[in-house]
Amino acid sequence: MKRVRIALLLVSLATLGLVALLAWRANQGLAAERAVRHEAVAERTFEEMERALTEFLAREEARPFEHYAYYVPASGERSPLASGLEPFVVGAFQLDPEGAVTTPLEPLDVEAARARGDWPATDAVRVAAGRVRSAVHGLWSANAADEKRDRDASQKLGKVEAEPANEIAARESQAPGTTRALAGPGVEERAGAAEPAAGAAKETGSAFDVLESLNRSADVRAERKQKVARAPSSALYGALGAATEPSAPAPAIAPAAEPEAYETEDDLLDAPAQHYQVAAPRSLRARAAVADQAAAPAEVPRQRRVDSVRVALDPMVGVATAEGALVLYRTVLVGQRGYRQGLVLDRAALGAWLEERVIRASGLARVAQVRFDGGARAAETSDRYVFAHRFAEPFDALHAQLLLASLPGVGSPGALYALVAVLLAVGAAGLAAVHRTVAVVMHYAERRSNFVAAVTHELKTPLTAIRMYAEMLRDGLVPSDAKRQEYYGTITDESERLSRLVDNVLEFSKLEGGRRELAIAVGAVGPVLEEAALKLATHAAREGFALRVHVARDLPAVRFDRDALLQVLFNLVDNAMKYAKTGGQRTVELEAHREGDAVTVAVRDFGPGVARLHLERVFEPFYRAESELTRTTKGTGIGLALVKELAERMGAAVSGANADGGGFRVRLAFPVAG
Repeated sequence: MKRVRIALLLVSLATLGLVALLAWRANQGLAAERAVRHEAVAERTFEEMERALTEFLAREEARPFEHYAYYVPASGERSPLASGLEPFVVGAFQLDPEGAVTTPLEPLDVEAARARGDWPATDAVRVAAGRVRSAVHGLWSANAADEKRDRDASQKLGKVEAEPANEIAARESQAPGTTRALAGPGVEERAGAAEPAAGAAKETGSAFDVLESLNRSADVRAERKQKVARAPSSALYGALGAATEPSAPAPAIAPAAEPEAYETEDDLLDAPAQHYQVAAPRSLRARAAVADQAAAPAEVPRQRRVDSVRVALDPMVGVATAEGALVLYRTVLVGQRGYRQGLVLDRAALGAWLEERVIRASGLARVAQVRFDGGARAAETSDRYVFAHRFAEPFDALHAQLLLASLPGVGSPGALYALVAVLLAVGAAGLAAVHRTVAVVMHYAERRSNFVAAVTHELKTPLTAIRMYAEMLRDGLVPSDAKRQEYYGTITDESERLSRLVDNVLEFSKLEGGRRELAIAVGAVGPVLEEAALKLATHAAREGFALRVHVARDLPAVRFDRDALLQVLFNLVDNAMKYAKTGGQRTVELEAHREGDAVTVAVRDFGPGVARLHLERVFEPFYRAESELTRTTKGTGIGLALVKELAERMGAAVSGANADGGGFRVRLAFPVAG
């Protein structure tokens, strides 16, 4: 049994290790799944922001050249850029070849604007105009020499806040228009598993590739990148302020069939640059002054335009400033003169607008928090998923971090933990059941072995006595008749003892095999007790015991099998005499009386009784309280087991207990026959 326990312990440890490994791997998989799902939410959130910016950018890139004047020359009306813009737009500006900065928020001809009632402007408009001029002057000087110098200046001024060098490097190294996971459970597993081989992403097509391919705004941004790459650089138009000739022949001025011939939005996206015909009533060098003089409708010769000039528009470019602004500008070639037109955006207001439009409008405010141009603190990211996004050009100077709390119902590990607990409980119960089964089988086998030894001993002793006395009688070694009668009696008793032993074994075998059939009849149990006492009287007297029978009067009839009840009584009396030899009073009592709705048949001795340790197991087959090697009492261990089986087959309840005053009492309760 010790080796069985060691084997079961090893199996338990191996099973526990496998369950722990499976749980660990499953938890890793769930964490990776949660990371993927949260990443999908982050991707979709930032994609909605990109879509909003793309729509805004498409409108502004399609805006005509004339809208950047205080008055639109063609109509004389106030510029659409003066009002009605998104809340994050500070204002628009135009930088002419001479380096002069104008804005639709301030007129060049103040008196004309005052005459039309458009001036003075509100304080908010004046502040916005001042911010526009400050941002523009901060990016370009009047004597800028070339585009490289502009780029160097913008990069120098584009450092927004004091950040650690590694954070700046990480942010700048991220490709525009991409999202990457920074922190969160399962992010490491996701990052390790998401590293495809070169070219594999396009071939296999991950879920994110499919979603990206279905996203129209992503396609628009990709097309725009190609247009930006193919569009003429500002070097074609000459450095601003230098008014140099372009390196390639400028488009020729051609007569226009109509006063104005604006092309569609799709035509404005054509490469290498966007073109449309615009009326040119006078010298372009004086165009800014003429725009403000259009205040008087009579002064605007709307139908007298006889020539036109080709205007080429580059896609917009974005540059961040140190004052928290984002400048979007485009390079415009009007004939052979280069202009820059654009918008000044408030980055903080832009972030708030995107958060309101995407995060709050989609209902993510409960679980999501977005930060623009600022990293999240470690305390805020301890239990959240953090994703960094760098917006696509021309908003690539704008960075955002999305902090996502765990989404409810997404890959929750609770079910895994419950499954592991159930698996461990079932495994423990299974191993305990195996241990119990093996222990019972081994103990049962041991008891069977002891039973065989006991039966062999029980058979050998009477057979030896019978053989010895029979040989003495055969050889005439017993001279007196008294001795011969004694020997005859001994031979008879031992033969009866052998018969009872064999009957018990056969009866128990039939009961175990289900082959024992009882002849149940209704009758009184009193005569059966008296018959049993009569048959056992001689044997009891030889053992030094007296049998007493107590049967109550007027006992009701019960259902029982006479032979089975006799065998039960024989076994109980024989068992009582075996274990009560050491008692002071050698008496065995057989009694029958009524207890409620039952008739109780009991056999009691006055011996030492049964120890509490063995009291509940004395009716088990082959169970003996004494060791087979050291026992002093006879028996095979099936007597009381046979009593219990036969009694229960007759419908009686069996119990055993130590009696008051000493001794052991076995009780059989037969239900009264209806």
